[in-house]
Amino acid sequence: MNPNKSLYYNWVPEWIKLPMMILAMFPHLMLMSLFHSNTTFTASALEIEAEDIQYFLSLMYGAIVVALLIFQRLFAFFRVRTYILLTCSLSILVLLAISMTRDPFLIGILRVAEGIFCVLEGACFLPMLMMQIRHTKNRTIAYFFLYTFMLTGSTITTSLLKESIMDYGWEDMIHVVLYWHLMVIAIALLFLNNNRLGKKFPLYQLDLASCLFLLISLSCAAYVLIYGRKYYWFEHSNIVINFALFLIFGALFVIKQYMVKRPLFHFEVLKYKNVIIGVILFFLFYIIRSSLNNVYTVMANVWKWPWHYIIDIQYINVIGTMLGVGSSGILLLRDVSPKYIFGSGFLILSASCFLFVPTFYPDTTSWTIGLPLFIQGIGQGWLFTPLVIYILTGVAPHHVGNAGLMGTTVRFWSTNIGFSLVQNISYLLNQKHFIQLEQTLNSSAAQTAHYWNTLLDKYTGIHGDLLANQLASKSLSVTVSQQASLISNMEIFTYLGFLGVLITALIFLFGPAKAIFMRLKIPYL
Repeated sequence: MNPNKSLYYNWVPEWIKLPMMILAMFPHLMLMSLFHSNTTFTASALEIEAEDIQYFLSLMYGAIVVALLIFQRLFAFFRVRTYILLTCSLSILVLLAISMTRDPFLIGILRVAEGIFCVLEGACFLPMLMMQIRHTKNRTIAYFFLYTFMLTGSTITTSLLKESIMDYGWEDMIHVVLYWHLMVIAIALLFLNNNRLGKKFPLYQLDLASCLFLLISLSCAAYVLIYGRKYYWFEHSNIVINFALFLIFGALFVIKQYMVKRPLFHFEVLKYKNVIIGVILFFLFYIIRSSLNNVYTVMANVWKWPWHYIIDIQYINVIGTMLGVGSSGILLLRDVSPKYIFGSGFLILSASCFLFVPTFYPDTTSWTIGLPLFIQGIGQGWLFTPLVIYILTGVAPHHVGNAGLMGTTVRFWSTNIGFSLVQNISYLLNQKHFIQLEQTLNSSAAQTAHYWNTLLDKYTGIHGDLLANQLASKSLSVTVSQQASLISNMEIFTYLGFLGVLITALIFLFGPAKAIFMRLKIPYL
């Protein structure tokens, strides 16, 4: 872009440009957590199950991965203001369509469209944000803004939607997000002129077939991971068919990228050491982070905390995240070795996992759970942006876009695999501990007999003897199930804590171990 040509009108003061770009970046992130603001509310409104809501999120994630392949071409074709107005308007139309239907199939299709326009709308603000940051490492600072929003946006979005969910309903929840998009349109109309950010590139030979292949492949893979346990994996034809489609269309995408003259994705990026190491660490980071949903599930299902109270509790994690982002940002700007940042980050995550273990008791308070939530926030804030920067800085300039796409793709896979792993492990451990606890129940034991008599007395005064006995049995079964869930989570977080320690040790020992192997002339990978 010509430095003499600004994207803003002449009257716009410099001090307002950066805040406006940060504000304009937020609404597209609200789309990610739209249905997850209150899973129970959304599931009830649509008459679907929690797995379906997770699949809606995965459809959107897959669409985001695909949209990133063509973002640069589209952004270079349009003028900046025209591009923002077009993508925001299309996002608003998609939101309106979602608010007018309760059909899960149509919503699934609309979530794909929402994911496409979400990234097309939001990604354009990142280069505009970089332009307003007067620092030699403006790209790093811009990424800190972006990923702070990504890590905390879910909680903030839920707070913004809380009143509409509690006092109104489904349509109003969607409309709140829509109104925020109107604000972005207002910013574009008031502050931006009709200049371009760079040279115009025509939209010729846009490989939409590859985009379709990748979208189908990712959607089918997400279906297998999310619904696998529900349908007993490959014993059900739906899982077999989706797994086959994932392999077929995934292979078609890879083959086409090697055949076309202008591929959307350059697989040469996988030859860079930083990309491989960064992707592995990113994957492990998300596996540990995915367990946090278990904590909120326990809050809702075992401790019976109201969902709006759980939202308030989540701000402890948000504060920790912001502190972690700020701390790691200072270290990055001072060029501290990534080894120390990553090692410290995984050690912090490991500490939070071990601190979660003693909190899983029936009488836990918000003060007790607050410390590990805060430390976990510091850990995820400490690791997220440095991992992205590490992946991007180790590649050639013409491969930076593909390296960034690798990070987004890893988030897609790790989110779905993490959900699947935690879901299946939780289910197996819950079953195991439920059976063990049932077997240890002894009606002749004084404590068991006292609890049983208390339940009978509670229901006998209201219902007959037969119904009271049934209700007492059901209540006892629920109590045992809750105890099994608490014990299972103790085990899960213990294992994750040891995983974090192992990753930390490997990070710090990687350099010395490599030197020893080289000195002994042993092949080292």
